[in-house]
Amino acid sequence: MRKKKSRFLAEFSAGRQVKENPSILRIIVSEEHIQMDFGYAAPSIYDRGGWIRISPDTFLQVHGSAKRYRLKEAKNISLAPEVVAFESTQDWCVFSLYFEPIPLKDCVLDMIEELQPSPNDFNYYGIRLSMGKGVELETSVEHS
Repeated sequence: MRKKKSRFLAEFSAGRQVKENPSILRIIVSEEHIQMDFGYAAPSIYDRGGWIRISPDTFLQVHGSAKRYRLKEAKNISLAPEVVAFESTQDWCVFSLYFEPIPLKDCVLDMIEELQPSPNDFNYYGIRLSMGKGVELETSVEHS
């Protein structure tokens, strides 16, 4: 038997976030995971641009549910306590976070790095996903 596995480039609105940097660039939803891609520009308040990292305890939570979808993998960003150090204020970083899969339907979710966030944490609230308006990406067929 074949099982079709789809991935969707979800249409989203970013909702409310504690800060503008990093910006959510795209969200890809599949049965295996939800991928969130971000762009971060080194801030000019630090002589050499500072650093960036993400807590390994970061999670997603869909509004109306108490379930937390944990961070499974991070690409191109260090997990705390390690950091990615910038060399100048002109540097930038594009990174991806992979979370446990959420239900494949329209929803509103929050990405929480810290429950009691500081100005340096990446918390995003009210990210509205519109799956019906998304674009289907590659589809793979699994044999069983």
